[in-house]
Amino acid sequence: MNRRFLNAWVFALAVCVTILPFRTVQAEESDPPRLPRKDCFFGVHFDFHAEMKDKNIGQNTTPEMLNALIDITHPDYFETDTKGHPGVSSYPTRVGNHGGSFVGDPLKVWREITAKRGVSLYGHHSGIWDRRAYELHNDWSALAADGSQIGEKMSTLGPYSDSLLIPQLTELANDYGLDGGWVDGDCWGVVRDWSPAAKELFTKETGIDAIPTNKDDPNWHAWSNFHRELFRRYVKHYITTVKAANPDFEFCSNWAFSIHMPEAPFEGVDFISGDICGYNCVNVCRYNSRLFMTQEVPWDLMSWSFCDWSLGDPDQPEIRKTAIQLMREAACVIAQGGGYQAVFSQKPAGRPPVRDGSVDIEKVRLFGEVAKFCRERQEVCFKAKGIPQIALLLSTEGTYRRWDQRGQALFWWDRWQDGILDCLVEDRQAVSILVTQRLMEHMDEYPLVVVFQWDYVEPELVEQLGKYVEKGGRLYLVGPAMPKLFDAVLKSASAVRNGTAPEGRSLQYYTLGKGTIAMTPQENPPSEFVNATVHELFPDPIVKIDGTPQVDLSLMRTVKGEMAIHLVNTSGPHATAGVIETVDPVGPVALTVRLPKKPAAVRLEPGHREIDWQYANGQMALTVDTVPIHEIIVVTEAE
Repeated sequence: MNRRFLNAWVFALAVCVTILPFRTVQAEESDPPRLPRKDCFFGVHFDFHAEMKDKNIGQNTTPEMLNALIDITHPDYFETDTKGHPGVSSYPTRVGNHGGSFVGDPLKVWREITAKRGVSLYGHHSGIWDRRAYELHNDWSALAADGSQIGEKMSTLGPYSDSLLIPQLTELANDYGLDGGWVDGDCWGVVRDWSPAAKELFTKETGIDAIPTNKDDPNWHAWSNFHRELFRRYVKHYITTVKAANPDFEFCSNWAFSIHMPEAPFEGVDFISGDICGYNCVNVCRYNSRLFMTQEVPWDLMSWSFCDWSLGDPDQPEIRKTAIQLMREAACVIAQGGGYQAVFSQKPAGRPPVRDGSVDIEKVRLFGEVAKFCRERQEVCFKAKGIPQIALLLSTEGTYRRWDQRGQALFWWDRWQDGILDCLVEDRQAVSILVTQRLMEHMDEYPLVVVFQWDYVEPELVEQLGKYVEKGGRLYLVGPAMPKLFDAVLKSASAVRNGTAPEGRSLQYYTLGKGTIAMTPQENPPSEFVNATVHELFPDPIVKIDGTPQVDLSLMRTVKGEMAIHLVNTSGPHATAGVIETVDPVGPVALTVRLPKKPAAVRLEPGHREIDWQYANGQMALTVDTVPIHEIIVVTEAE
């Protein structure tokens, strides 16, 4: 059988399976309702990444195991492995690739028990990254600039999506009745593709005949952005095709619309998510939660329950995180209104572990404590919206140009903006991060906008920021490119004065209409200088904090309309320590809160606890004696 005929046969089979109404798991009328993802607050993710050598998958995946996991964690949803980056399915798929060594059908057990318990079920399913697909179909791979096959990273223009990914996702939706897919290895797995199809389409859409081969080519950015658009089309294609077969199947493409892919979500994406890995997770949570909360779609962040991981052998006992460590990571997330989950491996106890896709109940037991911690705060945290204070720009095109100039991947992990966020947050400011589109839609709601060390800012955003200042907004520009980027805006100012700056730095204030611009046209100004400038530009935040800098502030509006002031303890060596055994309480924390009227009530959450407070001259003063991990001051404002 030649390859062309084989590929056609596989595609035809995939299409047939996609449209057949056959279901292996039938929903029971007696099953309790399950929450859609937008209403899911707390979940547990399980990762397996099955390989061809794994044997007897499913032998220990029993109703007893699933019921125990539910009884311990009481989740709104589980995410279980269906296919990892090796490309080997962990259930006996009829349309995908597996090793054939199963005891029963483990995915059917996951679905039947979660359905009976009212727990939603999503598949952890690898997207662009598929090693087994490459082994079977070399021609599905993206090609390098020299024409060689890149390997296990699939081409977005090849047969992979229609021949394997979509049929298998449809199988999960229709045959197994899963509620959705958490598609992994997608935006951060996609690569530039020098296949004939890609080169031909690039020339057709851009008019550029000479195909770039490296970052020094003048058309490299156009070539890169072309591939980013191919990725968007690929995601939209698999979402719309699967939803045509099952409209209720919900999708997330892992780390899309995050710091990896800093743009607003497009239609069809039901929720956004990302897994927080490695070290310094508090800072990763700090940044991405403040970005996700402004993206206007349901979202969550996922902790690794371990600090190190190698594909095929995650979650060794000596590197598992503690409950209190996971509680703090959860606090950083839910304080911004999002959902929370953590990942555990799908393998039982033992050394070496028996890789059969089951779960060691004992290692998950500590997550029951984390579940209790989160549930106690759910009512005042979940779906809360940020009260606008300081907006920090994450430029979409500025990011992509930066990466392309440095020869980075299409969707990179560039944390160079962490420093300015840490500077502001550790000065106890309430900060939101907005991608270009979201800032253009909402900048008038923010008293202060910070644009920090960008080499490029979209011209339409620059123009709109000028109008924002004219109407009374305050804008802080930092970096050597700012005088050129904002030249027209700065030239229209009516007055200019110099501010006080440390040696080697300068500070100019511009009056434009009713507003003010401050600019430091040098790199990396000291934190104390940045904060002093912010205080002068923005002297009247709603909340001011005295005391420890080791408290992150979030200012939110609950779904009931109450003001919620979140204090998250960020003390300790979280930037360098993989496992944190204890978190020392911090405090006291003294606050003043600007309010037009005396509040009707003030309480401390969780637990509806009383707290002393005073109100005079438009300000409420109070002190939180100690912050063990996460304390919330809830203010019921007067009518």
